[in-house]
Amino acid sequence: VGEATDQVRVTVKNAYVEGLRVTELMYDPIEGSEAEFIELKNIGPVTLDLTSVAFTEGIAYTFSSGTLAPGALVVVAKNRAVFVNTCGNGAWLAAGEYNPTSLASEGESITLVDPDGIVIVNFSYDDEWYPVTAGKGFSLTIVDPDMGDATDWSDKESWAPSSELGGSPGEDDSGQTSMTGDVKINEIMAHSDNELPDWIELRNEGATSVDIGGWYLSDKYGTENDLKRYQIAEGTVLAPGGYAVFYEDENFGFLSTDPGCLVPFALSENGETVYLSAAQNGELTGYPEQEDFGASEVGVSMGRYTKSTGSTNFVALSQPTPGQANAYPLVGPVVISEIMYNPVTADEDKEFVELHNITDQTVALYDSKLVPWKFTRGLGYTLPSSLTIPPKGFVVVVKNPAAFFAAYGEMPAGVRVVGPYTAALSNGGEKLELSKPGEVVDLVRQYIRVDRVTYDDANGWPTSADGEGDSLTRRVMENYGNDPANWKAAPPTPGR
Repeated sequence: VGEATDQVRVTVKNAYVEGLRVTELMYDPIEGSEAEFIELKNIGPVTLDLTSVAFTEGIAYTFSSGTLAPGALVVVAKNRAVFVNTCGNGAWLAAGEYNPTSLASEGESITLVDPDGIVIVNFSYDDEWYPVTAGKGFSLTIVDPDMGDATDWSDKESWAPSSELGGSPGEDDSGQTSMTGDVKINEIMAHSDNELPDWIELRNEGATSVDIGGWYLSDKYGTENDLKRYQIAEGTVLAPGGYAVFYEDENFGFLSTDPGCLVPFALSENGETVYLSAAQNGELTGYPEQEDFGASEVGVSMGRYTKSTGSTNFVALSQPTPGQANAYPLVGPVVISEIMYNPVTADEDKEFVELHNITDQTVALYDSKLVPWKFTRGLGYTLPSSLTIPPKGFVVVVKNPAAFFAAYGEMPAGVRVVGPYTAALSNGGEKLELSKPGEVVDLVRQYIRVDRVTYDDANGWPTSADGEGDSLTRRVMENYGNDPANWKAAPPTPGR
């Protein structure tokens, strides 16, 4: 009997982990409202007893009773009376409320556990994902409740704003959200030369045509009207895999005669954000897409690149491709080639980051005015003035030169060792970004990213580099670097 009871508990426990999901968050309602809520869905095949299921991080709430059938939804509100007045009452509304706790308007981590305290889902959301969910009356809705890995709940692309103002508590909004969410800002040109215009390219990544007539493009967000700078012509339909390109001179810029150009704008070569907002009859319907991009060089476009993990980066591309499939990311001339972030002795003084010139030409790590390259993320280290890397050569940036040479010996001829840097690399993973100087804007130097690696000690990254003696080593120097598939763990070989 005891063994049978244990087996039932294991089965039920697995049913929670495999079947119960957070599917909607109204974390920052319209200002002055307390109509916050969290929606859960049972995506599994068996009915779940919700008694003692609890939110333990983000909000504090424990279900006192209730069951959730397969496919059914349940909503927990912060203030039940306000919620009923705003959104109505239904069998899907839980009896309790999570007052006085609240969902953080700036974003936070949410943890849901089963009756035995086993974590069902743990994820983080961010108010910077979609502006219309931050106090504008739209909720965050999961795009695909049935995606298998609950760790994806922390990814922006797993969520979209609700298709209706006020959200859709107690209703499955994922179908409409998924369809409009297939339209992406796919590529932009923000630093064209004087003879060519800037442009914005949209692409439908889904399997269903999407009518984007009446939608808006903008480079500014503050009020709702800020998002309405250029309105796409009615009747514009993107077929599956289809593209639409909008040009500064013809469509959204100061010289445009396009009737959809409501407030002319231009893209900044020093980086900004482009916004795409779904709309009907001139009113925003909740789906916005946005892409942040940094400073770029003349003639270099920025676009979406899908990594081996399925997630995307918006990166400099090897060539512009308006109206066509994006080219491969621009790689080099210098790449981050090796990272020792957690030496085996846990002695951070033995850390290093190796840079490699993948070209057949000497590369100067400074501009025409001798302003040096620097790490704009991670190390916070500026390279020495007048530093160069010979063809196919290396520069090793070290935390402590004496400790480095004691651990790894003398370097081959021509290899420069520079440092020290003061900020230790994170053993849990962080973003390393190498950049070169761009223009000075409002007395502030802008930097153009040359290479970046957001390494981790888990999630597909080799674990033996995390304190077991190995370093992270780039597999193929000419391949895109910010992807765990292009990295392996190996004994450290700085400068070689």
